[in-house]
Amino acid sequence: MGLYRMNIAVVSHDAGSSEILCALIRKYFEHASWHIFAIPQSPMGDICKRYNLPFTPIDDPQKQLPSIKPDMLLFGTGWQDKIERPYVTYCKKHTIPTVAFLDHWSNYRERFGFPDVGWKDNLGDFTAVSDGKALSLAQSFNLPNPIALPNFHLRDMINQARQKELHPNNNLLFLSEPTDVVALRTYGDKNYWGFTQYSALEDILKNFDQFECAALTIRLHPSDNGSGYKKILKSYPHIRVQINEATVFDLSDQLLNAKMIIGFDTMALYIAALLERPVLSYLPSKNREFLLPLPRERQVRTLSKIPSELLSPSPLHIDDFGMDFALFLKTIYVKELNV
Repeated sequence: MGLYRMNIAVVSHDAGSSEILCALIRKYFEHASWHIFAIPQSPMGDICKRYNLPFTPIDDPQKQLPSIKPDMLLFGTGWQDKIERPYVTYCKKHTIPTVAFLDHWSNYRERFGFPDVGWKDNLGDFTAVSDGKALSLAQSFNLPNPIALPNFHLRDMINQARQKELHPNNNLLFLSEPTDVVALRTYGDKNYWGFTQYSALEDILKNFDQFECAALTIRLHPSDNGSGYKKILKSYPHIRVQINEATVFDLSDQLLNAKMIIGFDTMALYIAALLERPVLSYLPSKNREFLLPLPRERQVRTLSKIPSELLSPSPLHIDDFGMDFALFLKTIYVKELNV
């Protein structure tokens, strides 16, 4: 490749992979010419604005991409809007290598349209992952050419959080997820997994004494307005509860200050474990597998008898995982030459 400065197109929407992509761009901003495409009022658009990363609004890739002549396309994946797909289609048609970035450890094939006919057309030529478990999952699903890259966003978040001053509140923090919406959208059944965020909240309230906490804090997922919880809470007037919006309350502050943290398999639960907070991944049905790379004892199906040791922190550390940027570019470049 010599001294050639590569043109790299980037397109993304959902927050998870957008954070990983933007952290990568910031880390290696001077090493390539970056061309970001995003919807202005979207998670990716907001992240770009936060870090002063210039981007072009989503439009017709057949008009946008020829003008920049990209050497490769890096694209985000998720379950919300699929704005990346026309860009992927264009690049595949014009033999421009594509790299799909996966966050989390869930719905790897579903992000690309599985089980719909032709879902494999939406895959990247390469699949970028950020930890050993994700790499194993990508390989087990036969996703194309899995490659390991560091998650600079996660590393930055952990390092910044560790420098914060603590203000413990003695609360149980429930990290809400719109489980019913995802199940309905993916499988056509709100109760596909045998539980929803609402039935899980009922379980938490019924077993609240187990946690030895003074009150309950519900941190809403950005796509949840919280209205479904209020009816349930009326039946438990003796438990102090506050409902917080994710856009208003800083995540790391809430993770650091809670006495105990419970959720399904949100990335925030993994972040809490890396911050050495007491966490529980709670899936009250065998219809859904545990996905987070947490110690097995932190993964529970019932809240009726929680061992006291689970109320204490379980140290977890980020592995030194992934190749550097030069090797990443070379891997894609050499592989494409040999195709």
